[in-house]
Amino acid sequence: MAKKKSGKKTPNNNKKRISSIAMGIFVCVVVAGVYLGTKPSVKVTPVAPATGQLIETRPVLTDAIFTGRVAQAYRIAAEIPKVIDSLFCYCYCKKNHNHKTLLTCYTNKHGSKCDICMNEVFYAYELYNQGKTLDEIVIAVDKKFYRPYRRA
Repeated sequence: MAKKKSGKKTPNNNKKRISSIAMGIFVCVVVAGVYLGTKPSVKVTPVAPATGQLIETRPVLTDAIFTGRVAQAYRIAAEIPKVIDSLFCYCYCKKNHNHKTLLTCYTNKHGSKCDICMNEVFYAYELYNQGKTLDEIVIAVDKKFYRPYRRA
């Protein structure tokens, strides 16, 4: 007959168990520290706060040469140029095409071919119609559209 094991734990098993628990806690603390250390701060500094003057001084293309959603985006850019001029374009055309601001995308046909540019304009316009301030719009657009730059 086989001997029955008693329910007693040996000191060696207790040490292993305590060591495993300690290691788990240590890993959790390290992961939490890395998360908190790399988490972006809640406050986002506006990219281009309103100064009353436009950074992009070229005129917006007329919406008459476009149709549908594209025409609507160009119409919005012409309607609220100071707001659109205060926004960073997250298709990274500043790096790829030397654009000054999101408004630059609407001084040529770039805005008609880029969903990021159009979505930023539509979102900014929605916030503008809700009565948000320029700084609130800039912060909200940055928060919604930010993504790390990757060279194309």
